[in-house]
Amino acid sequence: MYILNDAISFIISRTYSRMKNIFLKKLKRYGITLEQWVLLAQLSEKEGISPTDLSLVSLRDKPYTTRLIDRLAENGLIFKEESKIDKRSSLIYLTQQGAEIKKEIIPIADEINEWLVENMDEEEVRKLKVVLYKMYENIQSHS
Repeated sequence: MYILNDAISFIISRTYSRMKNIFLKKLKRYGITLEQWVLLAQLSEKEGISPTDLSLVSLRDKPYTTRLIDRLAENGLIFKEESKIDKRSSLIYLTQQGAEIKKEIIPIADEINEWLVENMDEEEVRKLKVVLYKMYENIQSHS
């Protein structure tokens, strides 16, 4: 018998939805969306990345990533620079303002991640990550 509240997909979705809503409320004061934050966070790990590579690491399609990049550039949080290697391509960097906002948001994201694993020991967290990675690989093999 199928019970929705017991379905793994429902549990994950409900948890993600609640986490996302909390994070969105906290992002509102910075004037950025969750999707824009994903790009800023990726740029904090590797600046000077092409829009194509940024779309791959952020798991977004290229046209959507391009729109997000344009919006972040309009807001003065990132800038594009022509690639010295491939003149047809541009590279994306954080501006000073983007770097400052990133520094302010990272502790907020860390706090929410801590809430997610509250009352779990290190081994439970490690196992959870292993299971979630396996689940992701499983679903990837069916798409």
